[in-house]
Amino acid sequence: MRSKKTLIALISVFIVVLVGTTVAYFTDTIEVPNVFKTKEYGTEITEEFVSPTDWTPGTTTDKTIVATNTGDTDVAVRISYTESWVSADGTTLGLKQGNNQAAIINFDNTSDWIKEGNYYYYKNKLTKNQSTNSFIKSVTFNENIEADTECTTTGLTKKCTTTKKGYDGATYTLTLKVETVQYDAYQSIWNTNVEIS
Repeated sequence: MRSKKTLIALISVFIVVLVGTTVAYFTDTIEVPNVFKTKEYGTEITEEFVSPTDWTPGTTTDKTIVATNTGDTDVAVRISYTESWVSADGTTLGLKQGNNQAAIINFDNTSDWIKEGNYYYYKNKLTKNQSTNSFIKSVTFNENIEADTECTTTGLTKKCTTTKKGYDGATYTLTLKVETVQYDAYQSIWNTNVEIS
């Protein structure tokens, strides 16, 4: 009797194990690819400038720079610039000689640009293939800048030579930095309240 009960218990466990291992569930896995394609972003900077080798006081040199949106994303544009003078002997010079600004930047179309701090913001967003106008048209070497010379007199002859420490023989560098950013993020990325429409 005891072995019958044991046998029945073993058979019951075997049936439960058999049923438990043979029960199957229907399953299915579906992958749904979600493709996101971004718009193309691109800008092109066009500069018109010929570096003069004989820049003298009173001379004006043409200089323009234009940004064009070559992508599909609307962009905002801003420009900043820095200036530097280095004498012929390598000494850094100031931007002024006395009260005279050595190089005078001649701005153009400034009504299309908004100045804030050191930046000029183009007041309109650029859509595909649109361009800014140039906010600068030329640079003039101030006619009031004087050469830095040393003179000696021998009899009736006065001889003056450059010291190589002044603006004569010096190099002026105007560096323009053009920045573009997608239009809908310009205020947060540039940390500005300027309104570009």
